[in-house]
Amino acid sequence: MSRAIWDVESEIRNELHSTEVVVWTGQPSAWGTFVFKCPDVLFGVIFVIVGSPALLWANNGVISIDKPAGIMGIIFPGIFLLIGISTIAGVVFDMLATSRTAYAATDRRLLVVRNLIRRRAMTIAPTAINVVEVKEKWDRSGTLTFRREGDGDSVKKFAFIGIPNVREVSRHVEELRMSARKQAS
Repeated sequence: MSRAIWDVESEIRNELHSTEVVVWTGQPSAWGTFVFKCPDVLFGVIFVIVGSPALLWANNGVISIDKPAGIMGIIFPGIFLLIGISTIAGVVFDMLATSRTAYAATDRRLLVVRNLIRRRAMTIAPTAINVVEVKEKWDRSGTLTFRREGDGDSVKKFAFIGIPNVREVSRHVEELRMSARKQAS
């Protein structure tokens, strides 16, 4: 069964109420995820290299290492190899998940829609936001974090990660938050 190309606009439309208006839609950058996870990739590659002599014992001419004695000679390099491969696979999975994520700001709420293994939609009501933080990079992209600080130590955080023109989106979120505050008054 082949999967159709993921259409961000239709995924967002599926979540809207009949009178709801979309103010902004966006998608995080898979390249940004890769850049953020580069240390993990480097870590994984190093572990794969350290664990790979276990695979090269069959060819004596490739590497001049004595075959380790006992079961630990197989398990120890194998653990390094598995850790390295799983770390690299985790980065690839994160990049795929990023490419299948969409964000939206409407006139009523914020939406995060993910559709990798199964489809999930998360709604953030404007009344659930009391702090908005913007982390902007040199190219005007960045992360918009919004959270609800409750009584005591309870904090709920949500974010639009790796979005282009983060200042414009933060302006929409602030307008949405203020309009919800006015309606509640």
